[in-house]
Amino acid sequence: MIFLFRHDWNRLAKLYRTEEAPPQNFFRMQSGCVGLVDYKGTLNVGITPQGIYLSIFFLFSFGLTPLLIPWCAIRKIEPANQLFIKRFCLYLSAPKVTLILSKDILSPAKEFLATQGFEWI
Repeated sequence: MIFLFRHDWNRLAKLYRTEEAPPQNFFRMQSGCVGLVDYKGTLNVGITPQGIYLSIFFLFSFGLTPLLIPWCAIRKIEPANQLFIKRFCLYLSAPKVTLILSKDILSPAKEFLATQGFEWI
């Protein structure tokens, strides 16, 4: 179980590990998916001009390092709504991992996504 919990995160960490402090535009204890794992209430997400900052609430991080995924790593975005929650699935180019985040979290990223050619849905 721990292997599955860490697998996609560690794949991302090989390319996108960061030592930077969390950005000012930072949402704590959110729900979202990284690969196959749904981080319910333990995902911290920040939006920066460089990309999406991800970390796990420290009590559950188990050594998972913070990530800063650049906007250019996103190859496709599509809606992934669930009941009354508007969410988006972000497909990364390398490694081929998906992120599912709520529209509210991604709202501050609107201008950064537009520079990559994504229209806000």
